[in-house]
Amino acid sequence: MDLLTEVKNHWKQLREMTYDFIDVIKDEDLEKRLPFPESQNILYQFRCMIGAEESNIALITEGVWKGFSSSLDKEKKITRTIIKKHMKLADQKLYKGLESVSLLKKFKNGTTPFMNYMVLVEHESHHQGQIINFIYALDLPIPKTWERKWDLKK
Repeated sequence: MDLLTEVKNHWKQLREMTYDFIDVIKDEDLEKRLPFPESQNILYQFRCMIGAEESNIALITEGVWKGFSSSLDKEKKITRTIIKKHMKLADQKLYKGLESVSLLKKFKNGTTPFMNYMVLVEHESHHQGQIINFIYALDLPIPKTWERKWDLKK
């Protein structure tokens, strides 16, 4: 196996866990918040995950941050189906971007596509951690993959 294949497999495994969570909740859960005023809702977690993936593609392929935007913001009514559609499109763009670069070649700023990919991984993992708080605080179901990976139990 080469590094590109490993990176794509890694992202697929990490993102599949996010899809697994989407599959066990209901559309009405998207508006739920944690029990404190500063809490964003569950939908925000997905908006941020999609936006980070879409926005980090330029960082991965060009070594340049061009700002944050999420295609989910263009939707009027957001459902789990819409979220998954946007995530899958972003995944396809990410894979194309990863295939277009040499993962270990340094950009002028000293980073590599691989290092910048890891920024995206950290971000996705951060939001999975946030979602774990929602799971416990709001008594949401735990996907089987999350039980195994994060050793979650109720």
